[in-house]
Amino acid sequence: MKTLMIASIMLAALPAGSIADGPKVNRAMIEAMENSMDAKLKGIWPPDPAEVVGVPQGTYIGGYGAVFLGEVNLAPAAGISPFHPSISPDEMARTHDKKVQRMATLRTTMRAMLMDSARSLDAVPGDEQVAVAISLFYWNWEKREGLPAQIVMHAPRKALLGASNAAQATIASEEY
Repeated sequence: MKTLMIASIMLAALPAGSIADGPKVNRAMIEAMENSMDAKLKGIWPPDPAEVVGVPQGTYIGGYGAVFLGEVNLAPAAGISPFHPSISPDEMARTHDKKVQRMATLRTTMRAMLMDSARSLDAVPGDEQVAVAISLFYWNWEKREGLPAQIVMHAPRKALLGASNAAQATIASEEY
């Protein structure tokens, strides 16, 4: 009887099979992708860089996949200050035009980030998603016509790994 009780206690202390056999995505893996995302966003337009607002954040959600979030100001402009008390209509138009022109390159970069994440995150199961979401920063004086507030791209990891490049990958994309 005593042996049966000890065996029961030891079995109860073991992790459940589904938990022990689940993905082994750790914080270091996610952090490496956050750093990669930050570097890619900062390096898109070297002579006139976009401004990454804050630091990109990532997480792994069991049963869903890996999700990475960031915020970018595509065309940093001088804000209102004591030395620059107002924004001229010309500055507003230039800022808007620059952001519109940069959207295609941002989308291409986001697709590449998805591919890189899928290749680097070996512990994420193939049927789970890899997702990248970029929120776009706007000053309250900016014109926003034709520009989204956020772009979200995602795909199953196995679909990303099966594509030879980002342009050929089947990636879901939503803009809000």
